[in-house]
Amino acid sequence: MSALAKHAAQGIALRLETHVSALSLEGSSWCATLKTGGMIRARAVVMTVPVPQALAILSAGSYVMDPKLRSGLEGVEYERCLAVMAILGAPSWVAPPGGLLIDEGPIAWIADNQQKGLSTVPSATIHANPGYSLQHWEDERRSAGVPWLEAAIPWIGTGVKDYQVQGWRYSKPIRTWVETCVMVHASPTLILAGDAFGGPRVEGAALSGWSAAEALLALPGCA
Repeated sequence: MSALAKHAAQGIALRLETHVSALSLEGSSWCATLKTGGMIRARAVVMTVPVPQALAILSAGSYVMDPKLRSGLEGVEYERCLAVMAILGAPSWVAPPGGLLIDEGPIAWIADNQQKGLSTVPSATIHANPGYSLQHWEDERRSAGVPWLEAAIPWIGTGVKDYQVQGWRYSKPIRTWVETCVMVHASPTLILAGDAFGGPRVEGAALSGWSAAEALLALPGCA
């Protein structure tokens, strides 16, 4: 899904893989403190990380948010998701175009990465359903993946060559914010956006991003 962002970002100077540990308000600027010890100053910030992480970053920067707003944002909730990335010995049996929603057992979703053009070798991504993910969140990752690899045999076969298991603590939002973005601070500007505001999945994230951009451009001096 990063292809859309990479296309839109052509010609723009980007700083990737930069861990922001705190965001503080200093005069007419926001100051982002980096894990490496550096700092970035900005007149406007749009945060699209999961809401609990955004609140933690602001707390680390000693920003005091309106109590009612913060209480509302703390009510945003996410499902957890365990996911297997499996290398297969032969192409999967998932029918074109390569995606399958499943409504039984521990599996929620299977994608054939070769059909999707994400892999040159047969491989699949398998998401566990929210209940299984929550129940087995603290389990050793590799062993936790065995039951739903076995459950996926009718679609991926028995020839799994290797696999790894990852976990997303903040996966699909299940209790979202009523608006497509929220203006936390007008000047200097801080806007929160993301799929917890526009609705789950990539469509909601895109709608929230557009809404945040419109809100930013509507401010004096930003057009």
